[in-house]
Amino acid sequence: MRQDDVGNNAEMIPEEAANYIKNNFNKGNIACMTGAGISAESGIPTFRGKGGLWEKYRPEIYATTMGLVSTFENKPEKIVDFLNDFYPFLLNAKPNPGHIALAVMQKEGILKAVVTQNIDSLHQQAGSRSVIELHGNAFRIRCTDCLKTIACEKDRIKEMVELLKMYRRQRLQLLRILSRYFPKCECGGRFRIDIVLFGETLPPDALKEAYRVLENCSLLLVIGTSLVIYPVASLPLYVKERGVKIVEINNEPSNFPCDLFIQGKAGEILPEILKIL
Repeated sequence: MRQDDVGNNAEMIPEEAANYIKNNFNKGNIACMTGAGISAESGIPTFRGKGGLWEKYRPEIYATTMGLVSTFENKPEKIVDFLNDFYPFLLNAKPNPGHIALAVMQKEGILKAVVTQNIDSLHQQAGSRSVIELHGNAFRIRCTDCLKTIACEKDRIKEMVELLKMYRRQRLQLLRILSRYFPKCECGGRFRIDIVLFGETLPPDALKEAYRVLENCSLLLVIGTSLVIYPVASLPLYVKERGVKIVEINNEPSNFPCDLFIQGKAGEILPEILKIL
């Protein structure tokens, strides 16, 4: 059962709601899990929400390796269109006050780490240092063999998308462009975007680190995630089984039995909480 429901106006958050958080952590032992909701406040549509990419593109095609390869072989322009719809939101997004508040909480030693499902690097851009990315990062490439990763500058990604648009229907030219931006690794493998697609396992090192952080936390903040995608959705259960309190901040409540639910935007609520902490 939820013990409290707080209205969606950040200015109307009762002080006792923030005190609930304040009184349930040992300094440095708060952990946080974030999902698409916090990034939506920066202008990045959720994949499944209204106006999201999965309304226009079928996820079984555009979120799977087999679907992407097959579509590129037959209709490469569709892959170009998808990338052109996918990347501009990420390229133009900036951290919102919610991201910044979490970064300040880390800097002040209140927040131990952020475990995120997001692939937009907005937490890092806001200044967070300890960010565990369970679904990868759209501004990083990864070798499919040795798993070496390389960061990609936004300008380089933008350049790639523009070139792909120029040769939208020319599959061989598109292959040359993709080979330039996703080169062969020195181990012999090929680099690809470091994003976890449907059917793929989560990065084992990231998942192990997430469990380590959650095992040692005394309070978990769940922000902007519906907790419907597994195995990530099972992580709060792991915390709950240890008797740790869970505070959820969301526009709409998930079905998870948190201890305190605060309804509203993270970008409004987190700065208010930070003032009291």
